[in-house]
Amino acid sequence: MTRRTIRHKFDNGRGEELSALIDMPSGDPLFWGVFAPCFTCPKESHGAAKVCRALAEDGAAMMRFDMTGLGESDGRFADTNFSTRVLDIVAACQDVAKNHAPPKLLIGHSISGTAAISAMKQLPYVQALATIGSPRDPSYVIDKFRRNNHLTYKDDTIEVNVVGRQVAFKKSFVEDMTSQHVPEDTALLKCKLFVFHAPFDSIVSFENAEAIVSRATCDRELITLDDEATHLFDNRKDDAIFVAETLMEWFRVHLK
Repeated sequence: MTRRTIRHKFDNGRGEELSALIDMPSGDPLFWGVFAPCFTCPKESHGAAKVCRALAEDGAAMMRFDMTGLGESDGRFADTNFSTRVLDIVAACQDVAKNHAPPKLLIGHSISGTAAISAMKQLPYVQALATIGSPRDPSYVIDKFRRNNHLTYKDDTIEVNVVGRQVAFKKSFVEDMTSQHVPEDTALLKCKLFVFHAPFDSIVSFENAEAIVSRATCDRELITLDDEATHLFDNRKDDAIFVAETLMEWFRVHLK
């Protein structure tokens, strides 16, 4: 099946316009979905583009978008935090529901998968949630930054070393990350949960996937990716195709 990609913009609910791409199948979509990219990743990142294109080629319509302050979206990334990421995900899903159909699938890559877990409380129409290489909760990320001395406080800001790149935030970023209730949110999930994780992920260890699955009480699956898979899906297309095929196989049986 062929696909086409459409440019789109929507409001994040706070007066800022976010930029998105919609990957459409050649015919009527089997269902609509939303993909939330990783921490500093744009909508064109390997994970977002490869997975959404593979899903569209198999019959789903997928919207991937730039978080506030990233890529072509409005706003300052320095002003964002985990809570605003949750709000961006909710706004994206609400936009799809308003303009097309309530999205049945939500995918979150890395920290966006963690945020998607918390966003689900506001998205009762999402039938399946998929996390890819996601931390079990935001405090895990902060603890790792601290252990590696990747947090630097400067006046009213904090600089975070993200895979070798210095990213500035307000000091409240850390407080927001460590005050979330993701374990409780995970236990409250009622949708189907797919937890995809590379076994040798060097950025977010595999134990995080095991923790997410152990906390969930809904129908869930821990799916181990290929040994060669990386956190950012930057070296293989096969991993994205596998994720897409796994999700589409489930939806063809369980779509409501």
